[in-house]
Amino acid sequence: MPRLNLTTEQFRLSQNGKIFSVFDLSLGGMALRVLDRADLTVFTVGARVEGSLNLHREKYHVTARVRHVGTELVGCEFEELDAEVTAVLTQFFDPKALGQELRPIPAAENGALWYHGPSGTDLILWRGVDGQYRRFTLFVLGSYAQWETEVGTTTGRASPSFEKSEVRGVVRFETMLLEPDSRPDAGKLSIAKTLLLSSNLPQDLRGWCVRHLEITQ
Repeated sequence: MPRLNLTTEQFRLSQNGKIFSVFDLSLGGMALRVLDRADLTVFTVGARVEGSLNLHREKYHVTARVRHVGTELVGCEFEELDAEVTAVLTQFFDPKALGQELRPIPAAENGALWYHGPSGTDLILWRGVDGQYRRFTLFVLGSYAQWETEVGTTTGRASPSFEKSEVRGVVRFETMLLEPDSRPDAGKLSIAKTLLLSSNLPQDLRGWCVRHLEITQ
């Protein structure tokens, strides 16, 4: 899937003052993009890191423990978040707030529409040769909700593969690992529909997406 090279969410490491883009963010932790391999010496598995997390131009002090190191991505688990940071992150991850921040991005694939939001929130829609939408996927909060013509509605967990990504201009193409649920999860679908309904997508497209996330019992 496509991801923007630069994000508004950033982490400044206290140890050396360097700034890293936040690839993914959750209440549990963050994935940082580390492009200079020399910086990986700081991010060894088990190391404790601290610094300031930049959200909406406000800075919040956090500490984390490195849990995974990949080719370009470093996964960190937050430790002892204070009440203020927890409240800010909770508000930041409100599906209504995430939906309102979705913005159209020029897609690199013909026939595709791409809307991008904070913290790895992405909506991608693909058209067939007849111009009709044949599939769409919403990635949000480490999960995904998807509809496609041949399969119908599915949900599951989504996580980065930590492999090296392909770069095309300001866009990176990331390999995402999708772990589908045995059946569509009502909670994930509720989050997806709330996000879409609060977004600035064209009204007919917004309604079309929400209708296709309805599950017939």
